Amino acid sequence: MRASKKRPHRAIINEVRRQISMRSIRTVAFSVMTCVLALALSACGSSSSSSSSSANSNPLSSSGFPSPLNQSLTGGKKGGRLEVLDETDFEHLDSGIAYYSLDYEVVFATQRPLYSNKPNTATEASPDMAAAPPEISPDQKTVKVKLKEGIHYSPPVNREVTSEDVAYAIERGANPNVANPYFKSYYGVIEGGATATGGPLKGIELPNKHEIVFHLSEPKATYFASALVMPLSAAVPKEYAEKFDKNKPSNYAAHQVATGPYMYKNDKNGNVLGVGYFPGKSLTLVRNPNWNAATDFRPAYLDEIFIHIGGKNTVLDRQVLEGNDVVNNEPATPQSILKLAVQQYKGQLEVSPGAGAHYISLNSHTAPFKNEDLRKAVWAAMDRTALDKARGGSDFTNVATHFLYPTTPGFEESGGLAGPKFDFNEHLEGSTAVAEKYMKLAGYPSGKYTGGGTITVVGATGSPSEEDAEIVNQTLKNLGFNTKFTLVESSIAYSKYCNVPKEEINVCPSVGWINDFADPQTTLNITFNGKFIEPTGNVNWSQFNNPEVNKAMTEAELVQGKAQRAAAWAKIDEKLVEHAAAVPFDWDKQGMVEGKGVQGVGDLWDVGEWDYSWTSLK
Repeated sequence: MRASKKRPHRAIINEVRRQISMRSIRTVAFSVMTCVLALALSACGSSSSSSSSSANSNPLSSSGFPSPLNQSLTGGKKGGRLEVLDETDFEHLDSGIAYYSLDYEVVFATQRPLYSNKPNTATEASPDMAAAPPEISPDQKTVKVKLKEGIHYSPPVNREVTSEDVAYAIERGANPNVANPYFKSYYGVIEGGATATGGPLKGIELPNKHEIVFHLSEPKATYFASALVMPLSAAVPKEYAEKFDKNKPSNYAAHQVATGPYMYKNDKNGNVLGVGYFPGKSLTLVRNPNWNAATDFRPAYLDEIFIHIGGKNTVLDRQVLEGNDVVNNEPATPQSILKLAVQQYKGQLEVSPGAGAHYISLNSHTAPFKNEDLRKAVWAAMDRTALDKARGGSDFTNVATHFLYPTTPGFEESGGLAGPKFDFNEHLEGSTAVAEKYMKLAGYPSGKYTGGGTITVVGATGSPSEEDAEIVNQTLKNLGFNTKFTLVESSIAYSKYCNVPKEEINVCPSVGWINDFADPQTTLNITFNGKFIEPTGNVNWSQFNNPEVNKAMTEAELVQGKAQRAAAWAKIDEKLVEHAAAVPFDWDKQGMVEGKGVQGVGDLWDVGEWDYSWTSLK
């Protein structure tokens, strides 16, 4: 999911490892009980059909659990130290690169973009570093933003933030040493952005130190302004960061300063690595002494957040449920833990609707899945209900039938729960007969793959992604494919394998995505438009590059009006299904658990992850 959600970039963990010899998305990361897995595997290739009305009864239902939609945003207790148990490490701590739901929870606690969503909304961004809503010209080619005064950097920079810092933050996104994964899709429309390599952009004007004006090469101002919620718009001091950005890759993350209520614990010289961050072990957030509460809508109750890194989430989440001042903050909570929470700890469970989607990427750039009929055969054979059971079943998922997910504009226009009507999409539990039909159309008269060779399948360790990967791998083997099946830690699955086209991974069984903001273009464009395939940090995991669909996306980018955009992108969604660009299987209603002494506040816009700037201790 952002992805996640997210969404997806070399990780700071990889940057640091290279530096000392020792990665979205908004991407959303990847053990269910043995009997459930066995049942799931036995169901693969079943010819029985399952209607969307039975398996997808309500996309937002959470059986009365607390949710970001009904959580309180006021009245928290000030002070205290929150402990967080994370199974995986971060991909990126640098706000210029971060694109992963887990990373966002520390990035948005330490940095202030121009605009931000409060925890209970994904559609109504509030001015954050900006002083007011953006001013958009009638011709949709100019956006003016005024900045608040009195926002200062954390030590050792200390000075007030200016418009020059926002300009540098955005411009460095095009620096190949930073390599922001979404610069081209959201910020490339700034004049000069299409060919930018990190220097000053022609289309950025700075009338004074508290005002910035963006001049665009195309009439996309409303969409561009929506993208100012992305962390790339968070100010970066050039005189401090430039020396780090000259390194390949940039190591600014190991020295990063903050504008938000919290900062990465550092020493007097600004060093974070080995002080506040120990890769694979821990990260500590402390209060930013220069944060001015009068300029911010975040309450920032906590004094410190200590994040433990490592372990198995089935064990960690059990410790959370039995603990006090502790939360998990994982991209996915195991089915066994969700069941336990429902039965014994219901008051410590929060369920976030509209928490993104998961799908199986099939590399359409190279054989064998360059063959569209083979992709349709895999889709037809896949037991999507089994994959969803590993994620907690109907209380926590809906079986996906297309790529626009519930709460996203265009979802209903693209078929709602039932999705577009294609025979390979009709059988939620999989259909052997339909799969054989497409295998034969692909040139395999036996109904099984006989093309030889071995396909690579790279999944993520940890529940439920590990179970999903096993189910996908078994389905491929049932279809006749020889597979090389590998499970690695989630951030590595993305940053080393699935996000790197030259690795030529054939199947990534559980990639996730969540919208960057409330527009269907953010769901489909960067993930399936061939022009956004990148050598690293690539999130078009299927490397889908269909000229007809690319053209339709380019045209839809210019469509104005919410209803019109929803309709345009819904048609593209249907085309992606028609061509089996990937195999969607899950629309998330993300479950998160907290200790009994925590008043957790989850982010609706970020798969329900706990928001450190709003969460408090009881």
